[in-house]
Parts: sequence; C-alpha cells; structure tokens
Amino acid sequence: MTKPIVYVIGGGTERMFSALSEVFEVVRERDLGDPAGWRSENGASVGRVANISHNVIDGALMDAFPNLGIISSYGVGYDTIDAVEAARRGIVVTHTPGVLNADVANTAILLMLAVSRRLLRDDDWARSGRWEKEGAAPLTRSIEGAKLGLLGMGRIGREIALRASAAFGCEIAYHTRSPKDVPHARHDTLEGLA
Repeated sequence: MTKPIVYVIGGGTERMFSALSEVFEVVRERDLGDPAGWRSENGASVGRVANISHNVIDGALMDAFPNLGIISSYGVGYDTIDAVEAARRGIVVTHTPGVLNADVANTAILLMLAVSRRLLRDDDWARSGRWEKEGAAPLTRSIEGAKLGLLGMGRIGREIALRASAAFGCEIAYHTRSPKDVPHARHDTLEGLA
C-alpha cells in the first residue's frame, strides 16, 4: 500500500518532515525543479496541501489538484487561502489558532523592551568601543508602570496585557470593535486610545 501524498508549500523543519513522512509521501514544492510541470503530471494524486508559507492558494492552484480534500495552513490565519473558493469546492481549510499566542506576546514584550532600552544602539555602543571613549550610553526609558495601549484584545492581546501588567506593572488600555471581558479600560476609538 502506498502512502497518500501531501504537497508542501514553503519551508519547515526536518523534524516536521520526518514526522510527516511516517504517514505521507511528502512532496516539497521547493525541491521540485518545475513545480508547475510536476503539478500538471501528478496533481490528480494529491489530496492534501500543507501551506507552510505566505504563498497564495487560490482557485488556479486548486485546479492543479482536482482531488484536493484539505488545505492545512501552518499558522494562525488562513488569509492567503481563498477559503470561499475552497468551501465551494468542498475542500476543508484548517489552521492552528492559539499555538503561537505566548510566543507572539513574548516577542511583543521583547520588542517593547528593546525599543525602550535602545538595545540596538547600546549594543553597537558597547561593541564599537564608544563606551571606552565616551563613557556610558545615554539613559533610556523603562516600561515599568508605563501606559500601554493595545489595538485589539484577542488571544494575543490578552497575553501581552497579562505579561505587561503582571511583570512590569503597566497600565493597560485597549481599542476593539466590541468590549471584552478584561479588567482594562476600553476606548471606543483608536484616537481615544492614543
């Protein structure tokens, strides 16, 4: 019995491909010399597409796989997939909401700290030897107790608010179309939040 084919668009880790290979014959688009030619000759044998990229999957690409049953987006959203066209064709579209909430929130906090503390400037200051010639770099700001405005209070916004308020004592406010059940001030307009 042969394994079903999964056509992979984009990158991925060797660990992921190893796990996929246990169940599927993995065809990586990036490894094909002529992806369009391969799809033309073999597209009817593909029932699964894994999108590990920001590449667009539209009706034209779906045409290349007449027996396509599922498109799996390796990410939180599926905005690069024509979900309406997929639904019209009876193709299931999946994605992975929630799996990156903490990592995205951590990255947001990391960037807030890097900007407020002028991390890149100070790294260059130390590496270039300016600190020996000019002394310490100019002082920076702290996010401790700062006011933080969030545009949106979905899964990621809640994670950012949790970290910023608990770890740094930030005062959180947000703007969304509709109120959320959170202990933070909501503003009806983005201008009001600002």
